[in-house]
Amino acid sequence: MAITLTNDALEVRVAPERGADIVQLIDRTTGTPVLAESPTGRVTSTGPFTGDSMANWLNGYPGGWQLLAPNAGPEREHDGVRQGFHGEAALARWTVLERDAASCELETSLLTAPLHLHRKVALDGAELSVVDTITNLSPDPTSTRLVQHPAFGSPFLDGDSFLVASAHTLLTDADAPGTLAPADASGPPDSLIAAGPMPRSIRLPAPGSGASLFAALTDFESPEATFYSPNRGFGIRVAWDARVFPHAWLWMEANAGSGWPWFRRLYAIAVEPANVLPGAGAVDGRLRGTSGVEILPGEHITTSTTLTRLALPALN
Repeated sequence: MAITLTNDALEVRVAPERGADIVQLIDRTTGTPVLAESPTGRVTSTGPFTGDSMANWLNGYPGGWQLLAPNAGPEREHDGVRQGFHGEAALARWTVLERDAASCELETSLLTAPLHLHRKVALDGAELSVVDTITNLSPDPTSTRLVQHPAFGSPFLDGDSFLVASAHTLLTDADAPGTLAPADASGPPDSLIAAGPMPRSIRLPAPGSGASLFAALTDFESPEATFYSPNRGFGIRVAWDARVFPHAWLWMEANAGSGWPWFRRLYAIAVEPANVLPGAGAVDGRLRGTSGVEILPGEHITTSTTLTRLALPALN
């Protein structure tokens, strides 16, 4: 059963039974849900019903915000095991350790990597913080890919919304970049995508536009990105730990995919703090799809990611 946390500014729903996902975040001032809602969240098949780990991961995917570990992206062999699409953490059942009106703590252990995961979710004023601790339980070093996967959607975002980020470089996917930019391109974000109304901003596609993008932002001056919604009157800043996440995947799906898995039913825009670049090979002298970060025996990584409600800036 989902956990609901509230304070005067925000309401958040957490799903211990599936990945400790942040299923939805609601701005209480306007009543606006800010995270994307996926039609796959309504699927009730018990699965696994195919041999495809992507289909199994999407079975019940609600949208919202996931932790991807120990894999992110396509399934692959790692340390003698086949790690599925987007990893195991977002499919695992998590145990609730503590909870009160505005916070909860959860934990789980993984099968496809010797990792113990601990997550604290807390509201403080207009900020939602998620602190993740990843511990290596093995006497040997292990490596893991890590990605935070918060996806934003309608009615918060629309065709007048824009994204501000201090990343100097956008790297588009080599194989499936989408409709908004060419494959394997590298350059300032606002040189590859339509510029927004503020410095270092890009415009976001409208629901139903059929636009799409898969890319990565990197070379950040500050590890944060802010979605602004002029029609809703506020913004949401995503901020993260650059020491753990030097990049951020950028995914835009504006009812673009006519076939499986979305059948033109999903509108989602995501900035995803990541410790690896997506894909394989290299672009602009950078390796894609590396094995991630190594964690020594008994050691751990702790990282904080926040979503903060901001006032809308003055626009010319």
